[in-house]
Amino acid sequence: MKVWLLLAVAVATGTNLARAQFRLPKKLDELETLARKDSNDAAAHYNLALGYWNAKRWDDVDRELHLAVSIEPQFAEGWLALSRLPFGRRTKLWDDIAEHRVSAEFQPKLDEAWRNYERAFIINPLVDLRIEAAARPPKSAYWTATEELTNLYDYLFGGFDDIESGNYQGAYNRFNRLVNDQNTPADREALPEFVYYFRGLAAAHIERWDDAIGDFARLLDNAEHRHSPDSLLYYIPIEPNQYRYMLGVLYQRAGKLEDAVRYYRAALENDIGLYMANSRLAAIAETNLNWPAAIQERRAAVSANPDDPSLLLDLGKALAGSGDWAGAEETLKQAMDANPRDSRVPYYLGVVEQQLNKKEEARASLDRFIALAPSRYARQLENAKQRLAALH
Repeated sequence: MKVWLLLAVAVATGTNLARAQFRLPKKLDELETLARKDSNDAAAHYNLALGYWNAKRWDDVDRELHLAVSIEPQFAEGWLALSRLPFGRRTKLWDDIAEHRVSAEFQPKLDEAWRNYERAFIINPLVDLRIEAAARPPKSAYWTATEELTNLYDYLFGGFDDIESGNYQGAYNRFNRLVNDQNTPADREALPEFVYYFRGLAAAHIERWDDAIGDFARLLDNAEHRHSPDSLLYYIPIEPNQYRYMLGVLYQRAGKLEDAVRYYRAALENDIGLYMANSRLAAIAETNLNWPAAIQERRAAVSANPDDPSLLLDLGKALAGSGDWAGAEETLKQAMDANPRDSRVPYYLGVVEQQLNKKEEARASLDRFIALAPSRYARQLENAKQRLAALH
């Protein structure tokens, strides 16, 4: 398969079919009730946003997604959805981008969308990709005109359909077949890089770590040594240094911690503000009970991104793990002041205050947690009630 054919069929014109609707756990009115009941649950607001998305109530979508990530700043799915919201609002936005006719008035919104995409993948490179269905251009009726065209679409683009339905094994198989069907290394080299990007992501989601590492190492090498426009440019706004970071995550998930640390360090050398690399280095140190190193990395993450209060929560937990209960208390109080709606903070603060034998403070913190916590925190709620009983 020549790459020119892949690109040519991608721009086939015709009447567009309707976008697929998100499959939701409940009806819209029920999602609204749940979001009111669990008003501090980022996931509840996210699900409600998807319900509003199906109804094309775009301002409501925007409000609920921003609320979700304000409650839980490391909620990657929320940031990814925000990155795709402009494409939901404007179905012709991809055409505008490709034809360089995005208006000056709209460009800042597009720039923000790219930043939100990057943020989602920095937080979690294995973020749920089903929201991509909202950004992908609608399928053209052209592809249903004949059986041959339907089969060609399935061969070329079926992997995207699988990703958007959460069928990562199917997506990997399709993209892998597309690569392996190329007759020569030159043909494989000529494939658009998004093929390798999505094959790598699909491989990661099914824990084929070596395959995922191979694809992202290829993307990093291409990004570092090529000066021609990247075929990912219009769809995936990922910088080369983020490939280094993503490789660190893949190596960490594969249990190859030395390689993970090497890539995280390299990423930080190129961008000291890549705070999640510090967070992941801290997690490795915590696994090894190396609390001084963990705390150093947690503090570096806070310094790199002081606008994310959840990093203060992570630092407070690390200080508690090291036995620095006073330092943990002070840090967790800062986290609670910075984000009063994150119910996790008063839970951990109550635990720390128990250790400090501050019974009244611990009781107030645990009561606050019970009042704020979403119902899905059932285990933590039960634990908090047991701790309260022990304080009387």
